[in-house]
Amino acid sequence: MSDEWTGTYRLQLHAGFTLGDAERILPYLSELGVSHVYLSPCLQAVPGSAHGYDVADPSRISADLGGESAWSRFIETARARDLGILLDIVPNHMSASAYNPWWDDVLAHGPFSEYAGYFDIRRQADQPFCVHICTLAHAYGESLAKGELSVTLQGGRARVEHFNNSWPLGPASWGALLGAERTDCFDELNRLLGERHVGAKERAIYRREAGRAESVLEDAHRSGDLARAVQLTRGDPNWLHTVLERQFFRLHGWKLAGELTNYRRFFDIGALSGIRTESAAVFEATHRRIEKMIGEGELDGLRIDHPDGLRDPRGYLERLRALLPHGRIYVEKILENEERLAEDWPVDGTVGYEFLAKVNRLWMDDRRMDALTATYADFTGHTVNFPALVREKKREIVESTFSADLERLGRALLGIARSRWPTRDLRPSHLREALARVTTALTVYRTYRTADTLHPSDERAFGEAVQSARIGSPEIEPAAFDFLAALFAKPRLDESEQEFVAQWQQLAPAVMAKGVEDTTFYLFDRLVSCNEVGAQASLTGISAEKFHEFCHYLSERWPNNLLATSTHDNKRSEDVRTRISLLSEIPDRWAEALHQWSQLTAPAWRNRTPDRHAEYLVYQTLIGAWPITHERCWQYMLKACREAKIRTSWHEPNASYEANIAGFVEGVFQTPDFIESLEAFIAPLILPGRINSLAQTLIKLIAPGVPDFYQGTELWDLSLVDPDNRRPVDFDRRAELLARCRDLSAPEATGDWESGLPKLWMIQRVLALRRWRAGDFASQSQYHPLVAQGAHLGNLLAFRRGENLIAVVPRFSMTLAGDWSDTRLWLPRGVWKNWFSGTRAQGAVEPAELFGEFPVALLIREGS
Repeated sequence: MSDEWTGTYRLQLHAGFTLGDAERILPYLSELGVSHVYLSPCLQAVPGSAHGYDVADPSRISADLGGESAWSRFIETARARDLGILLDIVPNHMSASAYNPWWDDVLAHGPFSEYAGYFDIRRQADQPFCVHICTLAHAYGESLAKGELSVTLQGGRARVEHFNNSWPLGPASWGALLGAERTDCFDELNRLLGERHVGAKERAIYRREAGRAESVLEDAHRSGDLARAVQLTRGDPNWLHTVLERQFFRLHGWKLAGELTNYRRFFDIGALSGIRTESAAVFEATHRRIEKMIGEGELDGLRIDHPDGLRDPRGYLERLRALLPHGRIYVEKILENEERLAEDWPVDGTVGYEFLAKVNRLWMDDRRMDALTATYADFTGHTVNFPALVREKKREIVESTFSADLERLGRALLGIARSRWPTRDLRPSHLREALARVTTALTVYRTYRTADTLHPSDERAFGEAVQSARIGSPEIEPAAFDFLAALFAKPRLDESEQEFVAQWQQLAPAVMAKGVEDTTFYLFDRLVSCNEVGAQASLTGISAEKFHEFCHYLSERWPNNLLATSTHDNKRSEDVRTRISLLSEIPDRWAEALHQWSQLTAPAWRNRTPDRHAEYLVYQTLIGAWPITHERCWQYMLKACREAKIRTSWHEPNASYEANIAGFVEGVFQTPDFIESLEAFIAPLILPGRINSLAQTLIKLIAPGVPDFYQGTELWDLSLVDPDNRRPVDFDRRAELLARCRDLSAPEATGDWESGLPKLWMIQRVLALRRWRAGDFASQSQYHPLVAQGAHLGNLLAFRRGENLIAVVPRFSMTLAGDWSDTRLWLPRGVWKNWFSGTRAQGAVEPAELFGEFPVALLIREGS
């Protein structure tokens, strides 16, 4: 295990980049200078998974990645290179597919499965166990009539198939399948299908009768009767329906997912079922392989995916901390602008989204934002009221994607109200509406209320949501909002109240993620570099004072926080964002170009009605990611338009509209005058964008915390949202460039801007410094702002780390154009050596002197 954390490097593992491939680049990562390899999930996922978050068997390493032997070799090589491992794990959900034996067993045996309590299946107490699965291409009846559902045999067992999906036929249906329904065991099994309350007696009967049914099925398989019965069902939808009615699940068309799905999903993904990790048995079963890794000293840290989906995040983290008392735990927690990570969580920090959001805003010029806003509104005709748009889209998501969840919670809330005489007559429709509006009005992802714990921050967040929801709701009786507020604020919750609050707190982050990240971020395109996971699209620039304040907070409270600038969840890579953000410095030029390009590309609409919102997004995308191929641009626009859900969506693609957008994108690339104008516009943005990229990378390397590098971003990376940001990385090229870095001076490094060498050169040098002078980066090495003087003091950001390091970077260099006038930075006492240029300075230093050989500066106190 590695004790010093100088930097992490994120690798995305999949069948095309296995643990063996990762092992082969470990020498490169060691030479680069990172201390830890940060791996995406590596437990057995659905075969062919591109990401690993759809775990199907948590007991073993994924076969796609090379299996257990590949893991052992990877660990051995990493240890030999003194590289530690930070592993991404997924405690919130698992694959809900035939590849998951636990899920399959639950569908086959319902409440009698030993895994029934593993999955977060939410059914009414007075109803028999039944899982509603909404994945059919058409309505159930239509799918039956079309022959899209069929029974097949796999290893002597019958399954129902629908294209690439299949589900097990449970023992209660085997009699109907074989025409042997009069057999006693099937009578009992069919009776148990409707059992509402399952106890030890019922379980014993089920085990006995299911065993007898197994014997009947095996005899039928040997005799060939089973195969003949399966064949007969294919021409008889009535027979097949009879068989399907004897399952612990029901199949439905995909359009009913929001209304009927009764298991907690990962957001709206029906193929991923939430699991009850709060159960000790579930925690042990899902973490057994992780615990073995920890016990063998293979892991230095864990990255926890989506903790907000868990019923009790703090309780889970406390249990996890007991497994990993000396390693680090990082949570993928999305914090809103002024929100802070819970102080009582036993973790080392977040994965760095909030740092990314803050440092990203350093390169946006707030002084010119009004002009940019006016251009956006004028060209697109879209609203610029971001908070109103968020509410609108969250409400749409609540009423469509999560309507079943809202109805269940509404019933639970009504039950609580009716159990007390003062609130017995609250109107059900008003309670439901108040709940929907409070969910929509919540400005954080979720609260963390438990039965006997209510933090002031949670009470404040919920109270503000209630108050906000009241405004503009005169038609809702105030007592409904009063009841919600009083319930949440109770010192101690009873069992029904606790259940309601826990389930609502798991719904809230899904509504936020789908309503904001996956909808509004594709609708509000004023400056798309703002639209990033963990950020608010309505927030543009940030003052140096506010940024310093945030970094000081990290230094004081979370000195080991990860510091990210690009991640696998990004909407755009760091280098795309820094280039697009330059538009905030030149809004007039942007407005002029926008209207010129709209005229040049008008024929690309081919006499169809232009979509100005899509057009606006195309131009910003081209500016940020150029040079980009037509195919990459089109695939991005297709995803963006479907996520926006204006005229097409993933659930209901609008072929005609999508053809219109596809034709426009193709036409844009086939318009030479436009391409010439685009490249002329981009040319003066390239160098300032790269300087901003170097600046934010240096800040990441020196600020309190652990710098994190997403694969490939040590060079210029112009990637868009996934899957674009998961394209193969040319590590051979990076290794060649890294070998050149060792003997290069700053001027020599900047002599090759195009390859990305300056960025790689700087990263390697600073990571080496972090290893050499580890004490200067220790948690006790505090963050201290430095303030410049002169006409352009706002164009210089500087801070001291501890007593011996100073980072200095320029801001808004495009409009500054090298004219620093009388701007000076007063250095603390002593002689300071520039780690990049080798020059020395003391007292008042001019920016031109600091940036003479390299665009950013890192100063080290001599004699320290």
